[in-house]
Amino acid sequence: MNMGEDPMAQRLMEVLSRFRKAEWHKTPKEGFTPSELKVLLLIQKGSLKENRGVAISTISSMMGVSPPTVTPLVRSLETQGLITRFNDQEDRRVVRVKLTEKGEEIRREVKAAYARYFTELNSFLGPERSSQLADLLELVFQYLDEKHKQDINHS
Repeated sequence: MNMGEDPMAQRLMEVLSRFRKAEWHKTPKEGFTPSELKVLLLIQKGSLKENRGVAISTISSMMGVSPPTVTPLVRSLETQGLITRFNDQEDRRVVRVKLTEKGEEIRREVKAAYARYFTELNSFLGPERSSQLADLLELVFQYLDEKHKQDINHS
């Protein structure tokens, strides 16, 4: 079926395409990329489980990307003085990272900014619509995930 023949499919496409233009995912902290901020948040999350520091491979797994994708982000954060990078004492091949005080301060600011953003969205929508939106977005994710798996299996 041609999407032009299905007005609701056309509406869904138009509404979802507006999200790209709305810059809702724009970084909440000037001077940092969304990926750098995500790494900061994941380092803190990983540090709750591993106080020796988080392995680069753990960060890449949490992000769903390869370690070579994470390395330049880590290098940038280290250059900015937000993290320290070091070799694991038990396995010298493993590179670990920890937040510095400055990195922890930025992480707190970013986490608070995200919390404010979604708290404001929740207030704007109200509890019932927020719940409906979350349910619908979970269904959209489920559909896209299943579609992606089907596409992989058929290629």
